[in-house]
Amino acid sequence: MVTHSSPSITRLASRIPKGTWDTHMHVVDPRSFPLDKSAQYQPSPHTLDDAHTFLSQLGITKMVIVQPSIYGNDNSCTLNGLRRLGPRNGRAVVQFDPEVTSHEQLQEWHELGVRGVRLNFKSVGGEIEESALRASMQKYADAVRDLGWVLELYIALEDIPVLEKVVPAVPGIKLCIDHFGHPSPTSLSDSPRAQDLPGFDALARLLRAGQTWVKVSAAYRLHSNPAEPIVDELCREILRLRPDRCVFATDWPHTRFDGLNVVPYLEAVLDGIESVEGASVEQVLVGNAEELFDARA
Repeated sequence: MVTHSSPSITRLASRIPKGTWDTHMHVVDPRSFPLDKSAQYQPSPHTLDDAHTFLSQLGITKMVIVQPSIYGNDNSCTLNGLRRLGPRNGRAVVQFDPEVTSHEQLQEWHELGVRGVRLNFKSVGGEIEESALRASMQKYADAVRDLGWVLELYIALEDIPVLEKVVPAVPGIKLCIDHFGHPSPTSLSDSPRAQDLPGFDALARLLRAGQTWVKVSAAYRLHSNPAEPIVDELCREILRLRPDRCVFATDWPHTRFDGLNVVPYLEAVLDGIESVEGASVEQVLVGNAEELFDARA
């Protein structure tokens, strides 16, 4: 993690427009907010102050705090960070059980700046089955539809054909897919082009339909090479399909990738945006995020 000024981060900051939202970052502090008993790893503390130290180098003050899997449905740490950010600079995506969480509770969170719920199928090893996915998404959609929240899905690209079958069952809901759809290493190594990746065709159809958004983020989770051709191509193909349905994120603090220099990965995303006709850095980093997370002034 870059934590001090350097020529590379200064160069990156010069390309980031005022009003940019980091639409995917986490606040983690096991000292003050104990992890869920089912947490699959033990992270170091990464507080909101630490986030400000990192993001301020890029000129970013606006953040969407995403509930990490290690906290389960206890959103205390995430909501504490959101309260400190305030509604001008903060939004959050939480986790909850729609069977037990009241509408009054959701409304209270909405007033704080919560604008989404995360369904995590990737990092917790969830297996995708169509009927179960439909039932789950319908429950969450019914819980948050009148609030205008996003259903944020951490789901493998290979499973998006199943998601495509389910989307008609959740009308009137914005969907957002994390981290390019996070194709598996096997898919990336076996596919000669991004369009050949299993699940890409389904993702393309969802993007064209307009209900689905994608975070062009966390490329380092896909490949260790910031310039890996197929990851770069995947980014550009997604942007070509719907530049108005892509949002930017740093994925700070890069959990399970201690010591990562994220700068070249973020530069690659900006390069991709600038290379696509009809796309602009201002649109992806500012306008799209404001629309997706109801953050227009």
